[in-house]
Amino acid sequence: MRLTMALCGAKKRGNGEPCKRHAVPGSSRCKLHGGKSTGPKNASGNQNARKHGIYSQFLTDEEQISFDSAELERVDDELRLAKVLIGRVLKSLGTPEETGSKEGCGSGSNLDQIYDRYLGRIESLTKTREDLETKRLTNEKLRRELEDPNKGLPEPKQVIIGVEDASDPEAE
Repeated sequence: MRLTMALCGAKKRGNGEPCKRHAVPGSSRCKLHGGKSTGPKNASGNQNARKHGIYSQFLTDEEQISFDSAELERVDDELRLAKVLIGRVLKSLGTPEETGSKEGCGSGSNLDQIYDRYLGRIESLTKTREDLETKRLTNEKLRRELEDPNKGLPEPKQVIIGVEDASDPEAE
């Protein structure tokens, strides 16, 4: 009686054929496809599956307090939300001491790109806000000029200047 060993079952990249090597006992894969793997050396240091939460649709309690702290206009709301999101990115980047790994959470270049995108968004919103404020002040100035064309000066009164000939004593 001969026992047959299970085959690996991993698919080849090029043509999709299954691997024909024998699987490692206790696993469904051969040693070349991870059958002998014991997992990460340090489970607490493995940050691959960590979720950074930057795109979360809900605000944390701390972020909600920060968001509600002032009554803002619409552009200011977007600016504040971008600042909250950049705070999430910075928290996700973290320091090596906080994350327990050498380089922080996740792919550094990916988070750097997200950080740069939100910095650009904040810059754009700030410029838009300044432009809107300039337009508002210009419109207010024009409205005041239209309401009061004399620019706050008093209305001129009728002035009658009478010229008399001082050389003629009979003239009056």
